[in-house]
Amino acid sequence: MGEPDAQPKVENPYLASLKRLKNSLGAETEMLKKQLETAAKDMDSKRVWAGKAASDWAKDLEGRRSHMKLLVEKLIPAVDAEIAKCPEKVTPGEAKMMRMDLQGF
Repeated sequence: MGEPDAQPKVENPYLASLKRLKNSLGAETEMLKKQLETAAKDMDSKRVWAGKAASDWAKDLEGRRSHMKLLVEKLIPAVDAEIAKCPEKVTPGEAKMMRMDLQGF
């Protein structure tokens, strides 16, 4: 047989999938941040809902918006970190197993 490094290599399906995920996350995260910001601004305007309960809910919303924004901003760097771990090429057998794993998503 030959050395494992001598086997033909093919594109890494995980890497391709992660790159597609990163591209879609860019648009999705921006949309989510805008939606969270819009909800917070609407509550701050007092035109949507006013009163003690509204004020309490608006404070809770602001806290959740800030927390969600922090989490959303960690998504793309997390995907970038996974991309950095993936080899660009893998053996055909590895690629087949990766594609089988990806079918569940």
